[in-house]
Amino acid sequence: MLVGVVAFWLAVLLIVTAPLIREFAPLTVSVASTVLSLPRLMLTTIFWLVILSVALMQTAAIHTRGRTTVALTTMASLALLFIGSLDFGVDGSGGFALTAGKLISALAVMSIIVLVVARRRARFAWWEFPLVLGIMGFAAVVALARSAAESAPFGIDFAPTAASLVMTSIGLLAVPAALAAGVAVAEFAVTAATSAVAALERPRTRDRAEVVARTVPVILIAAFALVAVWRIGELVVGSAAGVGAVIDPVDLPLSIGIVAAIAGAWWIIGRLRNTAATTIDDVMLRLDDVGFPVAAALTITLAPVVVLLLTAQVLTSWGVGTDTVGGMFAVADLLRSSDTQSVVRLLVGVGLLVSAAMSARRGSRGIPELLAAIAVIAIVSVLPFVSPLTISWSYESIAAIIALCTLLLAAGLAVRRLLDGRRLALLTVALLLSAAAAWRDVLADPLSVLIGASGIALVLFGFIWGFVTDADITHRDSHAYPASARVMLFLANAVFGVTVLAFGALARDLGAAIDLDSFAQFGDELLGTALILASVMAVWASAAEKNSADSPAPRPNVGA
Repeated sequence: MLVGVVAFWLAVLLIVTAPLIREFAPLTVSVASTVLSLPRLMLTTIFWLVILSVALMQTAAIHTRGRTTVALTTMASLALLFIGSLDFGVDGSGGFALTAGKLISALAVMSIIVLVVARRRARFAWWEFPLVLGIMGFAAVVALARSAAESAPFGIDFAPTAASLVMTSIGLLAVPAALAAGVAVAEFAVTAATSAVAALERPRTRDRAEVVARTVPVILIAAFALVAVWRIGELVVGSAAGVGAVIDPVDLPLSIGIVAAIAGAWWIIGRLRNTAATTIDDVMLRLDDVGFPVAAALTITLAPVVVLLLTAQVLTSWGVGTDTVGGMFAVADLLRSSDTQSVVRLLVGVGLLVSAAMSARRGSRGIPELLAAIAVIAIVSVLPFVSPLTISWSYESIAAIIALCTLLLAAGLAVRRLLDGRRLALLTVALLLSAAAAWRDVLADPLSVLIGASGIALVLFGFIWGFVTDADITHRDSHAYPASARVMLFLANAVFGVTVLAFGALARDLGAAIDLDSFAQFGDELLGTALILASVMAVWASAAEKNSADSPAPRPNVGA
């Protein structure tokens, strides 16, 4: 779907150029509870991107599994009815009034339901998406145009307020994508580390292969020595001088516990599977199968929150009393509370451990190790909420433990005269991953300089990386989820995520709709740290294998 790809990069362009747009375009101020200043000319684009992403989702829902169709159609219908409810009536009193915006949005929802029923068992047709987009777009244009016309006599520009209301109400749907995007920096760091070391071993021409083969061990020894000196110098000198990756001794016990727990889980998985050690290739190749589903599981209560909020607001606009819908708001507040989220993390962590064991018994490689690593971090993230003691861990402490254990492993292999070229390459990767554990946020710094906001840069990097590298799922096909539906769902998720981020960038306030940066940071903490530790465990396991030929270190294939 070319239109979805164009929409994605258009939203990215809005984010990157947001500082210039705000400087030169006229700004208008919202009158909602949160005052925002937004470039008036860009609001139409934001609305169009939102409607486009919802239309992509709804078109995909026509041809998916039954329960998925019901869930997605319900969400799209509520979003459309909510936009229609913005046509509140001329008096603006907030009471019930059957306006054109509400009526047309209701008719649009009924038309879409009829289309879903009629086309449910048919094959995807090219005209379905334009039809759905036209129905939704017309209903949205009528409602938004009437709301703007009704507020104009009072000297109020309702467009920024309408944009704020829409993005605040449905912005939570972008949270799973933001959380999954948090792993992008760690994934890039692992790929860069393995690729850099693999490049040292790769002969450039056949004529020079023999010469290169003789010089590779020397190069690897030099590379390992340089990285080892760098890591030791940073950890010792940096901590002593209080600069760089400073290690807080308070963070060490829990950090050691995390590494030990993941190492123990790795050993148990190996015993259950009873096969050779999992390689870093296995870990990287299965990341896409794990990242977004885990992110969706961790945020499973947020979709019901959106449904409750939209339903309550739609019912209120149609004349239902606030006392009747008050319970919906109470339940929504409970579902998104920190206590509920802690319970969800704990349950997801336990569930992932069980899934890891079951996957290992089936002989899977990569997935069990990733699930176990994520489970450990997820369970640890709950400890501050349930423990009376102040406990914490840090990237710097994890990095120090990885570096120290790698150096000890290298020393042990050297004493046993097993430190061949292959193991040198693997351990060099491990040392580089220790640096990535402490410094991976720096990778997003160049983008933050361009945009002018480090928080937006982290999320944007994740969205772009995921859009470029995580589209493998769209290449599959099944009766429940045909390829056309997979493509549209992938595009809908990507476009909506960057649209919410673009709205925050244009408002110069990441919390204007929903603070995606905080969720991306949690994704980096959870998924990113788990990926790095799972990769390190794979490297250690491969280096410690008894039978190890002196062959090039594996390079993960993480193609788009």
